[in-house]
Amino acid sequence: MNSRLLITLAIALLLAAGTFVAIRFAKGYRLNFGEKKVTPTGLLLANSYPEAASVYINEKLTTATNDTLHLPPGEYQVKILKDGFIPWEKKLTLEKEIVTQTNARLFPSVPDLRALTLTGAINPTPSLDGQKIAYAVASSSAELKNGLWVYDLGDRTLKLGSDQRQIARNTKDIDFTKTSLAWSPDAKQILVSTPDEENYLLSAEQMNNSLTLNDVSARLPLILEEWQESLKIIEEKKLEALPEFMQNVATASATQVVFSPDETKMLYTATASASIPENLLEKELPGRNTQEEQREISDGKVYVYDLEEDKNFFITDAPEPPKPSPSPGYQLSAISYQLNWFPDSRHLILTQDEKISIVEYDATNLATIYAGDFKENFVHPTPTGNALLILTSLSPDPESPANLYSLDLK
Repeated sequence: MNSRLLITLAIALLLAAGTFVAIRFAKGYRLNFGEKKVTPTGLLLANSYPEAASVYINEKLTTATNDTLHLPPGEYQVKILKDGFIPWEKKLTLEKEIVTQTNARLFPSVPDLRALTLTGAINPTPSLDGQKIAYAVASSSAELKNGLWVYDLGDRTLKLGSDQRQIARNTKDIDFTKTSLAWSPDAKQILVSTPDEENYLLSAEQMNNSLTLNDVSARLPLILEEWQESLKIIEEKKLEALPEFMQNVATASATQVVFSPDETKMLYTATASASIPENLLEKELPGRNTQEEQREISDGKVYVYDLEEDKNFFITDAPEPPKPSPSPGYQLSAISYQLNWFPDSRHLILTQDEKISIVEYDATNLATIYAGDFKENFVHPTPTGNALLILTSLSPDPESPANLYSLDLK
């Protein structure tokens, strides 16, 4: 065997050994000098938004986000702190060769409160996609500005008067402050119902001539049937992604079923007791949530089922039912203002006892964001999750109308 071949074989062996070591290193294996052997570790990715927060492991300051720590498998109490933000804390179980992420969303302890409207916002009604809010105005100094308005949330920075447009004016026959509103599934139309049981279909994208509106009451059953069918098709596609057992729970043993924005989790209120079998999914994802779950569900309790990890978490007792649909036969949404999804699909918005809280989908890290007066339990997140919109009045005048305010969560 010549020297060139020996060198080639040596290089090949070194490359193979290097590759093997690199793979083992990436999986978390580290040299244990005390035991004089290579041992597996768990990988903790301590990440947060916003970044540059302090990370405490078992009450000891260890690092800052965002960083990856190699720790022996086991349970750890992880706390993430940042000045001006509510602390985040959770007990995490690390497994060998598995990456566990904190995914800590930190919320400000004193969020900035800014007015978005100045002339009142009566009966604010979000569109089903959460991108727009319709509301009525009755106290503008300019009479022509009283009527129906739409606030387009989009992905823009919320500012006073920004992205608000009037779509109809009050007339002697139609006072929009006394009407109920229903959005079409595509958020392009608004059904306006008056106390006299007249119904008008308005465009949500342009100014409507209030004097030439046609009463659509005769066509109302067909309109509502079409809208309901559109919603039904959307919901059926979401349900198909569930394991068969959970499909039965959602359709026969639950109410107020609402999927997260990314459709990976299902919020529901149980209407009957049931036992969710183990291992409903064929494959078990690595790095699954290790928080305590509840597979024995009870009537009147609210849960979140994770479709990707086959985990079921108890959240709270059932809140009051959502307000009735403004149009008979058309269920706008199962969402109650008292319990709603946050746009990141990892948190829920909970309103109770004159306070607004945000909690993780596994019922950990309950954080009170706002405590004080807000009207009609109205709380609505912006599509980016950078702010919550509430309806309140900060004026000392009790007759002053409530306005839309933004709670900055950045």
